Amino acid sequence: SLCLDYRYLYHHCPGPEWNVMCRGCCEYDVIRCKCPRGHHVGYAVPCCRNAVNECDPCIIHPGCSIFENCKRCNNGTWSAQDDFFISGEYCSECRPGWSGGDCMKCGGVIHKKQGHLVLESYPNNARCEWTIQVDRPFAVELRFMMLSLEFHHSCQYDYVEVRDGDSISSRVIGRFCGNSRPPPVYSSGSSLHVLFVSDGYKNFDGFFATFQEISACSSSPCFHDGTCILDSSHTYRCACLGGYTGKNCEHAVESYRDLKPIFQGSPGNSKYTITQGKKSCPPLPHLHHGYHRVVPGAKPEAVEFFCNHSYALSGDALRSCQSDGTWSGRQPVCVRACREPKVSELVRQRVLPPQAPFRKTPVHKLYSGLSPNLQSDSHTKGPPALSSLPQGFHQLYTHIEYECASQYYQHFGSSRRTCLKTGKWSGRHVSCSPVCGKHPTFDPERPADSHWPWLAAIYRRSNNRVGKKDLESDWQLVCSGVLVNQRSVVVAAHCVTELGKVYPLETAKLKVVVGKHFREDQREDKGPQHLRVDSIAVHENYDPHVLDSDVAVIRLLDKAKIGEKVAPLCLSDSQEDLETTSEQGLVTGWSPVPDPSLGPEEKARVGLVHLAHVVPCEQQYARNGVPVSVTDNMLCASQKPDYGSNICPSDMGGILILPPLTDSRTSSHRPSQGKGEDKGRWRLLGLVSFGYDQGECDPDLYTVYTHVANFKDWVEGRMK
Repeated sequence: SLCLDYRYLYHHCPGPEWNVMCRGCCEYDVIRCKCPRGHHVGYAVPCCRNAVNECDPCIIHPGCSIFENCKRCNNGTWSAQDDFFISGEYCSECRPGWSGGDCMKCGGVIHKKQGHLVLESYPNNARCEWTIQVDRPFAVELRFMMLSLEFHHSCQYDYVEVRDGDSISSRVIGRFCGNSRPPPVYSSGSSLHVLFVSDGYKNFDGFFATFQEISACSSSPCFHDGTCILDSSHTYRCACLGGYTGKNCEHAVESYRDLKPIFQGSPGNSKYTITQGKKSCPPLPHLHHGYHRVVPGAKPEAVEFFCNHSYALSGDALRSCQSDGTWSGRQPVCVRACREPKVSELVRQRVLPPQAPFRKTPVHKLYSGLSPNLQSDSHTKGPPALSSLPQGFHQLYTHIEYECASQYYQHFGSSRRTCLKTGKWSGRHVSCSPVCGKHPTFDPERPADSHWPWLAAIYRRSNNRVGKKDLESDWQLVCSGVLVNQRSVVVAAHCVTELGKVYPLETAKLKVVVGKHFREDQREDKGPQHLRVDSIAVHENYDPHVLDSDVAVIRLLDKAKIGEKVAPLCLSDSQEDLETTSEQGLVTGWSPVPDPSLGPEEKARVGLVHLAHVVPCEQQYARNGVPVSVTDNMLCASQKPDYGSNICPSDMGGILILPPLTDSRTSSHRPSQGKGEDKGRWRLLGLVSFGYDQGECDPDLYTVYTHVANFKDWVEGRMK
C-alpha cells in the first residue's frame, strides 16, 4: 500500500522505461541505507561513497549505469559530485534557456518591460512555451537576433511559433525556422505567446530573441505623415494631413470636389466619403487555395494575390483598377508546387525535369499479364501543360539529386528528393558535414613529412598589449590540440588554465591556428587559419595537482574552413580502446621550444609509441623517485625510437592518435595504411598530460596521457 501511495505522490517520476531499466519508482523512495559514516549520498537510489569516492548503490539493478542510474542531465553539465537523491539537483549547470535539477524545464511567463528568450543547442523532441507580458496599454515588440533551426519550407520539423495573445489558442502571427532572421514581430495587445518545438531527428544552434514594451504608435501605423494619437481605450487613431483619409491615412483624396458631405445630426457635424472620379472595378473572383488583399495607399487601387502553403502563384501577382473600370493583367491561379529546400553551399544539387513515376503494383502485374495490351491511360496521353511558377518553386514530380561539393564532407539525409502531390518533398533534409579522421595522403614510410590536418597549435598571448595590432612576437606556442569539428578543439586542461588552477584563461589571451605544416607561418604556401576563441570549458573534475581529468574543449568564435589541410579527427569509443590497449599509437604535436638546428624548416614532430598497462608505469615512476597515481582516466605509453624520429612526448604537449583499424587489431607492426589509400578513420586516443622532468629524453620512460575516450560524452556535449 505504501508503494501505491508513492505512485500518486511522486507523479513526476519517468515513464515506463524507468520500470524496465531499474525497478518501480516508488520502491526507491522507501529504501534507506545505513552508510558506515552515516552520510547519505545518492544517484537513482541511496548509496554510500566507497574508499575511492565512488557511489556504491544499496541494491544492484541490472541495466543501469552507476554514473547515470536512469537519470540524465539532458540539457546541461553533468556533475558526478551532486547528490540528486538528497538534494534533487544533479546538473551542475544548465544551458541557456533550460532550468531544473534535470535541465528539462523551459518556458514560463515573463512579465517585464524588456528581456530576452534564448534556447541554446536544443535537444530532440523538445517543447517550450513562453508568455511575454507587458503593462497595458503597451504592446510587445519581439526581435530575433539569431535563428538556427532545421529548415523546412513550411517549418514542419523544428520551429518557433509566435501568437498574438497569451495562450496556444491565440491567433498565429508567424512560424519561423531555418537560418534567416524573421522581421520584428508586434502584438496587438499586451502579450505574446511563443512556442518552440523540435522533432526527433536533428538539432541546430537554437535561437536568441529580445523583447521590449512599445506603444501602439511605436511602429508608426499612420501613412502619408499622419500623426498617431493614443486614446484612453488603449488603441490609436490617425490624424491625417489634408488630401488623405482612412483609419491609417492610407487613401488619397483626388480632389475636394469629390468629397460629398454626409450630415449626421446637425449640419455642422459632417463626415466625408470618397466618390471615385472614374469607373469602379467589379469585385475580383475568389482565388482558390489562396487569397487577395488591397495594397494600402496604392494609386490607382491595386490588389495583391497570395497562395496558401504548398501552392505557388501562377500568373500576375498584382492587378490594378484601370480608368475604364477593368482590372489589369489576368486572374492568377494557385497550383500545387514545392518550394525548393534550402541547403548550404556545401551541398551540390541537380534539378531533374518533372516526370511522374509509374510503379507497378501486384494488381498492375496481374492485369498486364492477362492482357498485355492493357496500359495505363497516362502513358498514352501527351505531357500536361505546365504552369509557370515563381522563382524558388518546382512542379510536382520534380526530382532533385544531392551530393556533397567536397570529398572532405559526408552526406546526411536523402540523396534524391521528389516533389510529391501533397506539395511536400519526399525524404529528409540534406546536409553535408566534415568527414572526421580521413588522411588519404599519409605515408607510413615517411611519417615525419606528414601533414596532420586535425592538429591545432594553441598560442598564448605573452604580454598585455591592448588596442594595438597583434605582432607575431606577442604570441607563444604552448600546446597542441585536436580539431574535432569546425568550431571545437580538444586540448589538455593544463594548457588553457592558470598554473595550478582549475579556472580557464581569458579567451583574449588564447588563439588557435590550424592548417600548419611548418612552425613558422611564413613558410606556408597558403596561410594557416588563425581562429579566435569564444569560450573554454574545463572538465569539472580536473585536478591540477594529480592531473586527473586533464581535458578541456575550446569553442571557436571563427569557423575552421575544412579542406585538404584542415579536417577534424574522430573521437574514439571506450570499447574500441579496450580492444586496442595492447597496440600502439602515434604521437604528434608542436614543441613549445623551437629547434634551432631546423630553423624555418621545423615541422610538427611525430613518433610511434607502445601503449602500456598502469602497473609497470607506476612502478617505473616510483623507481625513478617520482611516485605517481595513474587513474582510470589516464594512459601510459613509451616510444619506439626506430620509427623515423626520436621525440620526447612529455616535452611536446602533443596528442596520441590511433591509425585506422586493420583486419588484425592485435598486430604490433607499424600502421598498415598504404600511401594514398583510405582504409578507415584515424581516432583520438589521448592528450599528453605529464612525464619526467629531466633534461635528456629516454625512449624507455613512460609518458602519461589523458584517456580522452572516457570523456567522449562530455566532449560531444560541448561540441554542439
